[in-house]
Amino acid sequence: MPVTKERAVFDVPLMDATADNIKDYGVLIGAEVHRPGLAIPFYASVEEGQNLEFVYHGRAVVRTARISKRSSELIWFERHLRMTQLFIGLGDQPFVMVLAKPNHEAGRRVPDFADMVAFRLPAGHGVMIHKGTWHDFPMAIDKPVTVFTANSEEVVNALCAVSGPQEIDDGDVFKIDIAAHTGRIPRVPF
Repeated sequence: MPVTKERAVFDVPLMDATADNIKDYGVLIGAEVHRPGLAIPFYASVEEGQNLEFVYHGRAVVRTARISKRSSELIWFERHLRMTQLFIGLGDQPFVMVLAKPNHEAGRRVPDFADMVAFRLPAGHGVMIHKGTWHDFPMAIDKPVTVFTANSEEVVNALCAVSGPQEIDDGDVFKIDIAAHTGRIPRVPF
């Protein structure tokens, strides 16, 4: 008789992202200026914000990606220890980012489910995640959404170098099959 592993599916809490509830995972990017008050005196009509603390290793890359609706059950989670990462929704569609707090300083190699949240980001908003924040790629809620991403060349090259979906521990990419490591499958309750 073959042995099968039962994998428990659980719903990740789904909530609207706010600057306050996302701060342990990253910085909300939206209609408000990030830390206003930068003194650039040329245009009185412009409210300048402070620089975002975007950090990367090697060469920075920016690109866009078009995301269509997919299964609400999540397979892959990854983290980057040498960079932050930026995802901003373009156009008129909201999207979801499933995030778990950084835990690498505690020696953890899987996300903590108690800290996992599915953040719903309004159209035209985004998040710059902290170093070490566990994440899946953004998810479309209903209609396709295009996201603008700021990343590192090192991360993009490592993700492109694999021949198919698989775990990666290369450069600044640590990507795992969550069910294989925990026996649990996170699901976004759309």
